[in-house]
Amino acid sequence: MRILLALALYAACADAADLRWMISMSATRHLDRVDPSHALSRRFFESPGNFVVNGKKGSDGFPEGWHCVPAATFSSYAALQQALGKAELPAAVKAIIYDNESWQFTPSEEQHHLDRFEKLAADAIHKHGRTFIATPAADLVPVLNPKVQKGGRYDEYLRLGVAKSAARYADVYEIQAQGSENNLALYTRFVKGAAAQARSVNPRVLIFAGLSTNPSGKKITGQQLFEAIQATRADVDGYWLNIPAGGAYCPKCGEPQPQVAVELLRLLGE
Repeated sequence: MRILLALALYAACADAADLRWMISMSATRHLDRVDPSHALSRRFFESPGNFVVNGKKGSDGFPEGWHCVPAATFSSYAALQQALGKAELPAAVKAIIYDNESWQFTPSEEQHHLDRFEKLAADAIHKHGRTFIATPAADLVPVLNPKVQKGGRYDEYLRLGVAKSAARYADVYEIQAQGSENNLALYTRFVKGAAAQARSVNPRVLIFAGLSTNPSGKKITGQQLFEAIQATRADVDGYWLNIPAGGAYCPKCGEPQPQVAVELLRLLGE
């Protein structure tokens, strides 16, 4: 009941662009370097309708006056379970992301058995009264079906029912579609398909779609992101805006591109 009440609160709050957002604190810092007034960050991300990912620090480091929902992220069920079991998370962390992907940070067993571990993550998170955000990546598709054809990852994700596996147990489901955003038709088809699947098993789930300023180092413009939103905003509740930097979690991303996000937000604000 507490989780449902919290989600009702999120649903009642919309930002300046009439969309909900997920964003990391590191991404807001990149934004603020391009927009030193901090006006864009405040306008779009500070409200209670949004999730801001701040490692496992709760609301520490949030700018004064921000009322968004602090979220922590884990790439393995074992790490998530340990943090909850040992009460390592601050009480301020109200939402937890289970970010299972085809990488070294998610154990192979979890990559191969999505439905089982999505449920385990949901049970653990709900037991502790927190909101469960499921974000299974599209790069899990070749793990589940090694014969998938190159370029067919997103259609196979839908055929395998990955969206159903995640959304069935989730309070919030995020479609990691950002790798397809340089192809508007593909992005639109994938987001619409995944959203429909998710709602078919859980009509109450909140749905976000992923956006990135430089997915795996691809060159993207703010206009492209704007068009992706315009094509899918009727199908989702909001977007996760990523401004990645190269490193262990994104080896191909290169330098962060916050100016692309600034261009997008200014287009949305017009």
